Amino acid sequence: MKQGKARFIAAVCMAAVVICIAAAGIIFRLNKFKIEFSEPSGQVDTVEWGTEYTPLDVKAYLKGKIFCKSGKEVEITKSGEVDTSSLGEYKVFWSASAAGAESSGVRTVKVVDTTPPEISLNPYEKEYIYVGAQYEEPGYTATDTVDGDITGNVEVSGIDTSSAGEKEITYTVADKSGNSTTQVRKIVVKEKPKPKPVVTSPPSANGGVIYLTFDDGPGAYTSRLLDILAKYGVKATFFVTGRGDRSLIAREAREGHSVAIHSLTHNYSQIYSSEEAFFDDINAMNEIIKEQTGEYTNLMRFPGGSSNTVSRKYCPGIMTRLTAAVEEKGFKYFDWNVVSGDAGGAKTADRVYSNVINGIRGKAYSIVLQHDIKNFSVDAVERIIVWGLNNGYTFSRLTADSPTVHQHINN
Repeated sequence: MKQGKARFIAAVCMAAVVICIAAAGIIFRLNKFKIEFSEPSGQVDTVEWGTEYTPLDVKAYLKGKIFCKSGKEVEITKSGEVDTSSLGEYKVFWSASAAGAESSGVRTVKVVDTTPPEISLNPYEKEYIYVGAQYEEPGYTATDTVDGDITGNVEVSGIDTSSAGEKEITYTVADKSGNSTTQVRKIVVKEKPKPKPVVTSPPSANGGVIYLTFDDGPGAYTSRLLDILAKYGVKATFFVTGRGDRSLIAREAREGHSVAIHSLTHNYSQIYSSEEAFFDDINAMNEIIKEQTGEYTNLMRFPGGSSNTVSRKYCPGIMTRLTAAVEEKGFKYFDWNVVSGDAGGAKTADRVYSNVINGIRGKAYSIVLQHDIKNFSVDAVERIIVWGLNNGYTFSRLTADSPTVHQHINN
């Protein structure tokens, strides 16, 4: 009897266990576990090239309808890298599984470049150019954070110098991502005034005298120029700077030419910042001349000429003061009354030759401005000499006793 009762109790317990297990299974299915993430899937994020990318802080939660309704954080697996040093599209993945539920997500990250490139314009030292003159581009650079140097891609508009007025030159460049930048340079074009040279010595009754003068050397073509002058026994004047092979200054003096001061640096912003800065510059240049020739010189030419206006933006009125000050200190300065154009519109030896001989005609004294750092200008010298000799002119170097041409002071 007792055994039968025990079997009955065991059967009842087993049935209860089976019922509980079945009920638990039903409840589990009804609970419908699922995994939810703290970040939605399928979205697209953008990040700027070169910046730091902060990975998403995605968390996974197991949730049910009956119990665990508030969610329980479970372990999550993440994969995918974003390289912000390289433009493109990247994928970041995450997944989790628990209690028979599993889920995954993905986020697209685009590394983009939205920063426009930069254009830097080299300063244009002239305050204006004359109508019809050729504009000389001082240069520019363009850089981009991603593409690097893109100077070669810059598109530059032309400049119309056929009429006076304020003109604009535009510089535009775009990077590979389509970001673009534009810079504008403003140039003033003026009507060319009639030259008004002042000749302080009377005209010679014996015919015209040509003073060939060369600025900005010594340069790469100075030695060849000296050979041409020696071939015809012509003496010239060199307004020298601290650039180039200084031994050529010694050769110029040794071969009977006049060596005069132009500038040590030829840096307008520096030499025309004050009277003190100007004299520091030319006195330093005179020391170099003394080292090469054995003596100082009192002959000089202002960078840009005494009529320059570029000095105005560094020190208003300085040319008015300097032209008086140099003479008070015993210097004699020379401008010019014949322009070769080799620092402007002339780009060939033929053009320089034509400008010079046309400028010389009818003048008792011709102080010709050329530059021995210009190859094509040096190429024109022999023809100028031959033309001058064939037309009854004499050539001479400038000295303290030579006629002086001074231009109108504009600052």
